[in-house]
Amino acid sequence: MKHIQAFEDNILAHYRGIARHLGGQFIENAQVAWFTTGRRSLLRFNAVLRTIAGSPEELRRLADPILELFLSRKLPFFWAVWPPDGAPGLADYLSATGLPLLHFSAPAMARRLDDLPDVALPDGVEIARVQTAQDQADWLAIHMIGFADPAAARPDFAQYLANSLAESPQEVEHYVARWRGEPCAIATLLAAPLAAGIYHVTTLPAYRGRGLGNALTLAVMHSARRAGYTEATLLATPSGYPLYQRLGFETVATAELFGWQGAGDGE
Repeated sequence: MKHIQAFEDNILAHYRGIARHLGGQFIENAQVAWFTTGRRSLLRFNAVLRTIAGSPEELRRLADPILELFLSRKLPFFWAVWPPDGAPGLADYLSATGLPLLHFSAPAMARRLDDLPDVALPDGVEIARVQTAQDQADWLAIHMIGFADPAAARPDFAQYLANSLAESPQEVEHYVARWRGEPCAIATLLAAPLAAGIYHVTTLPAYRGRGLGNALTLAVMHSARRAGYTEATLLATPSGYPLYQRLGFETVATAELFGWQGAGDGE
């Protein structure tokens, strides 16, 4: 349960930051936690992260206004369903909307930081914390290609990156790895209250399979430990899951995510 609490604390902190840096709103109480940035470029910019309801009637009372807001503003969104299910019937509620929803599972993973192996960088690789304008440009370019995000999301991520770096004190540290001077991989460390969070880990396709993701993730974990953290959490993608298992992360819960990509689906 401790790991799950640390992860929820972390994911809420992450998306509070997204909302804050993109000029959005984050709404949270004992039953729901959700946010909207008003951005239509990507479903990750509007979401419901927690829903707790004891009956179908209560679920509709909580969910209907949020869903109506997203749809009336044509905002793409995702809705997370977490075990143990705090809102029985939530998956059925979302499926019954008739929207062309994406559905995928995402493992929440955690690892203690007291027994980390040393970072072994491949020859020619350097890791730098993002600080300069060139660092920002490299981080953004890798993010867009590595995650195959739509071009329309580029200005939004650029604003998120710039505002997160301008914040004082900084809640996040962004990193970029370069192979013989060429930018090739990125990662982000989030300083949340209960655990360090690892986000935005990706490597350019041409550089994959060379151990960069492993080295960069491990370097970020060492940075978290130096900052006094004893645990790190992350949400794994299918491609990243084997890497995180090799680094000693364990799955503490699995989220079922339902997403709508917006009115461009033909709505």
